[in-house]
Amino acid sequence: MVSDASKKKAAQKKAAAAAKRGDKAASSSSSTAAAKAAITLSERTCTAVLTSHPLSRDIHIESLSLTFHGHDLLLDTDLELNYGRRYGLLGLNGCGKSCLLKAIGCRELPIPPHMDIYHLTHEIEASDMSALQAVISCDEQRLQLEKEAEILAAQVCLFYFPSFLPSHSHQ
Repeated sequence: MVSDASKKKAAQKKAAAAAKRGDKAASSSSSTAAAKAAITLSERTCTAVLTSHPLSRDIHIESLSLTFHGHDLLLDTDLELNYGRRYGLLGLNGCGKSCLLKAIGCRELPIPPHMDIYHLTHEIEASDMSALQAVISCDEQRLQLEKEAEILAAQVCLFYFPSFLPSHSHQ
């Protein structure tokens, strides 16, 4: 049985093919206007309304719509993520799982700023670590790199400005 989404995609493809055939007879000015419109079209567009309290640990988003290259992936959908729960996304290839996660990771959705988001964009090597341990280990690496950067910055500062050496006065 063919789903409504598949029927809609097929109808959109037919309409696009018909428009391409019609564009050949159209004037060059309309084709340049279409080219300008295509340039301004972004890869992913997302609209949503945060309906939960901004300081809440739970996230409730209503009227979520997600479009990828002009194709509607989500239309007027509700998204609810409760603190302490784990979620998984299941679906066919190309249905928008990764696109939704990227939109969340890039904060294109109205996620409150006090919430941390860790979005891993690629696979990691197989290990016995849990998903949480893998994310935390990435953060530990970031913290270690930041400490190294501070040490290097201090060394550069001391090299160029030796008169700013801290004085150790004991009282």
